[in-house]
Amino acid sequence: MKETFLYSFRAVAPILLLMLLGYTIRHTGWWDNTFFSQTNKLCFRVFLPVQLFCNIYELESLVNVNIRIIVHVCIGTAACMLLGVAVAKLFVTDPDQKGIIAQASFRSNQAVFGIPLATSLGGAHAATVASLIMGITTPLYNFLAVLSLSYYSARQAKRNVIRHTIKTIVTNPLIIACVAGFICLGLRQLQAEWGYPGRFLISEQLPSVFQPLQYIRKVATPLLLVSLGAGLDFKSVGNMVPVLVLGVFLRLIVAPALVIGSALLLRDYLQMSFAEIPGLLGCASPVAVVSAVMVQEIGGDVQLANQIVAWSSILSLVTLFILIFVLRFLGVV
Repeated sequence: MKETFLYSFRAVAPILLLMLLGYTIRHTGWWDNTFFSQTNKLCFRVFLPVQLFCNIYELESLVNVNIRIIVHVCIGTAACMLLGVAVAKLFVTDPDQKGIIAQASFRSNQAVFGIPLATSLGGAHAATVASLIMGITTPLYNFLAVLSLSYYSARQAKRNVIRHTIKTIVTNPLIIACVAGFICLGLRQLQAEWGYPGRFLISEQLPSVFQPLQYIRKVATPLLLVSLGAGLDFKSVGNMVPVLVLGVFLRLIVAPALVIGSALLLRDYLQMSFAEIPGLLGCASPVAVVSAVMVQEIGGDVQLANQIVAWSSILSLVTLFILIFVLRFLGVV
C-alpha cells in the first residue's frame, strides 16, 4: 500500500510543483498577465507542436499504432458531450451556462496533463499514444465545442463563428505538427521498403536540425505547467458554486469513469497493452484553457468558463492521484 501511494504521489508531484511555481511567480508581481499570455502562445505554437511531431516521428512503424484505442477515445468523447448536453438541459437554468457545462464534460487538457503523465508512468510508448490521441481529439474538441456552445448562444453570427472555427482547426499548429509527423514517418517507411533506409531519418540526414528539436521538445511540458499555474484565478466564484461543482464533477469524475473505465473493461477487445494504459490518463485531465477562449468568441458566461478551468486544474491533482492509485493497486500501471 505504501509503495502504491508513493508511486501515485510521484506521478502527480511534478505537475503540482510546476503549477505551484507558476502561481508563486505570478503573485510576486515580477511579470504581468501579458508575459504569461505570450508564453502560452509560444508553447502552443512552437514548443508543443515540436514535441508532438517528435513523438509521432519516432514511432517505429505506423503498424504499431493501435487505432482501436483512438477510435474508442473519440466515441467516448462524443458520448461525454451528449451526456453533458443532457445534464445541462436538466440541471442548468441559465442559457449562457448550458453550453459551458456541455463543453466541460468532454474537453480535457491533453496537452498539459496527458503527455507528461503518460511519459511519467508509461515511458515513450505511452507518450506516443497520448500524442496520437491528442492529435485526433484536438479537431474533434473544436468541432464539438462549436456544436455545444453555438446551440445555446444568443449571438446571430453563428455561421461566421463556425467558419472561423473550421479555419482554426485547419491552421491549428498541433494538428499541423501531427500531420507533418505522420508524413515524415510514412516517407521513412516507404524508403525502408524501397531499400533506402535512413534517407528520411532526420536524426541522420539533418542532425544539426534534429538536436534542437529535441531540446525544444523537453521545454514544452514544464513551461506549459508553469504558465498554467500562473494563470489560475480562484476569485469571483460568487453564486455560481452549484453549476461550477456540476461542471468540475462531469470533467473529473464522470468523463474518466466513462472513457477510461470502459477502456479497461474492453481491454482485450481494444488489444490494449499495459504500456498503453497511461496514454489514456489525459482523458481524466482538467478542462483545457482554450475552452474559455472559445466561450468568449461564441458567447456564454466567460467567468464560469474561467472558474471551471481553474478549479478543475487544481482539483484534478487529487482525482488523478486517486485514479493512479487505484490503477496501480489493480496492477494495470
